[in-house]
Amino acid sequence: MITLGIEEEVQVVDEHGRLVAHDLADGLTRHATPEGQLDREIHRCVIELKTRICSDIDQLVEALRAVRAAARRKAAAQGQRILIAGLHPIAHWQQQPMHEGPQYPHYSRLIDEYQDVARAAFSFGMHLHLGFAEGAPRMAIMNRLRHVLPEVLALSASSPFFEGRDTGLQSWRHSLLDRYPRMGTPDVWTSERHYQSHVERLRRVGCIQPEQGLWQDLRLHHRYGTLEVRIMDAHPHLERIGLIATLLKWEAQTLEEELREGRQGLVWERACIDENKWRARRYGLGARWIDWDRDEVRSTPAHFERWWRRLAPCAASHGERAYWERRLADALAEGSFADTLRAQAARDADWTATLRWMAEQAAADLPTLAHAEGWA
Repeated sequence: MITLGIEEEVQVVDEHGRLVAHDLADGLTRHATPEGQLDREIHRCVIELKTRICSDIDQLVEALRAVRAAARRKAAAQGQRILIAGLHPIAHWQQQPMHEGPQYPHYSRLIDEYQDVARAAFSFGMHLHLGFAEGAPRMAIMNRLRHVLPEVLALSASSPFFEGRDTGLQSWRHSLLDRYPRMGTPDVWTSERHYQSHVERLRRVGCIQPEQGLWQDLRLHHRYGTLEVRIMDAHPHLERIGLIATLLKWEAQTLEEELREGRQGLVWERACIDENKWRARRYGLGARWIDWDRDEVRSTPAHFERWWRRLAPCAASHGERAYWERRLADALAEGSFADTLRAQAARDADWTATLRWMAEQAAADLPTLAHAEGWA
């Protein structure tokens, strides 16, 4: 059985929808939930959500719903709201306070090392953890799970605007994150020992701190032992997150079965995967995808249909298969949240209206608060 967990970074905004510093520690215990926990991040406009370990997709979605609701209550206790997207569409990084100083030694070290790279990277992502039974060939799975990173980025893309400009991309978030060293698509590793030896080597020569691992789009987590998929933009809709988690879980399950049966497929080079990553960042679900096994280019419908046929046997029942097949078809028809956000911004008279709409999207899947939330 593959277990699941999500980490998600949500935006904290004021009554006008502008990013605002949040005092996470104030009254935190009053908003705790058994489904997960809230934490801080390097920028003070972020609440990081961490679900509990879940055994299936339904549990995962409900755990994330509960932790999102806790974050919403925590923000509301300070007169604030939450937005969920890969970037805030109009914020400027120079105006964002950070957790720094002697009381935050970890973040202070990062700021000292990475300077404006760290200060400017106020992005908001979603990380899915896939946990495997002891003895599973995690590194062999990771090497081929890399192939579908661009597809799940396209499904999650939600950051077309930056500092009030339409960037022309579906996910501008990676334009900020990829400034860091040791980021992006991971290389191919021959074994877990090889991978972990490299991490230890980086620690010995001072490239990363003793408690750190790599920050790439997919990594073998240095403490949890999970495969952590980190490429996705934060996305407001729980149904889309359930679809992404299902596709990744079933892909990992399919890879594990193939390896057990001795059917190891080709492993693509990083440069090949990066070509599809660029297409996902630029065009989202309107991309044309490269199958590097055959050097073929396919439309999104044809590409995802082929992927679905590969994964569908993982469904536990006909009903489960039909449900997620319908959700995938809906996602391809709807497009990305970046598409929807771009269209909404074009309709609105000003950014305040668009930010109000974004807050409504973030709250749409959550329980109603006991008191009304107003906007100026």
